[in-house]
Amino acid sequence: MAEPRRRRLLAGLAALMAGAGPARAQPSAPVRIPALRRLRAGIDLEGTATAYRDPANGAGGMAVEVGGLIADGLGVPLDLVPTAATTAVADLRAGRFDLLLNAPPLTIEVARELLYADPYAALELAVIAPRPLPLPSIAALRGRRVAAQAGPAMRLLPSRLPVDQMELVAVPDLPFLAAALADRMVEAAIVTSPVATRIATLHPAVEVKLTLGIVWLAPACRFGDHDLLRAVNTMLYIARQEGLLQLLHQAAYERPLPQLPFF
Repeated sequence: MAEPRRRRLLAGLAALMAGAGPARAQPSAPVRIPALRRLRAGIDLEGTATAYRDPANGAGGMAVEVGGLIADGLGVPLDLVPTAATTAVADLRAGRFDLLLNAPPLTIEVARELLYADPYAALELAVIAPRPLPLPSIAALRGRRVAAQAGPAMRLLPSRLPVDQMELVAVPDLPFLAAALADRMVEAAIVTSPVATRIATLHPAVEVKLTLGIVWLAPACRFGDHDLLRAVNTMLYIARQEGLLQLLHQAAYERPLPQLPFF
């Protein structure tokens, strides 16, 4: 995200906050990490709930705005490095970038591989299906063919669904998932709430049937990068205290940012 765009974002949010009451001033000096001259931030732009390609083929979304806030607070330029859901963790560990902005949803397995920062977004996990299909409860998914995007996010499902009692189909990306649902290749699909809204808008015959709880989304660093982790958490803390994070979340998802958990 270009520097002038970040300044416009902050100015706009500051104007909104001014109407709601006094806001704290931004810190006068950035949090410095001497060895960090640029923030190389990995970003998955292919159909995720936190980042996407905008009409000009640039990067947009909550994760991109958060990356800009973090880079501003560190006083360094932001370099966005494209990655993919299936390779993001390996790319981070291999040193292709310093920070993964839209890390996989936190699970025990991934927590052993990455240092997670504090969350910046909270989205519901939703089950969507054609309107005529009755799905009054999770039990109604038993024996059905259900799609979910392949990758680390699928690791969340065994803790929330009887995956051993349904036919779970891993699809490569969200456009494929939406097409599979529209063409009746699958009976239902599991996505985050913003993606569910997007699919239902494109395919009015589809609706949200069930919600499966909250998915917390956060940046992540490599093990050993504790200075960067502390700096990222400091920037996220300041953004929460200033109200910027809450306003970004409301603008991106039309829902408030809930009280954060302690990891």
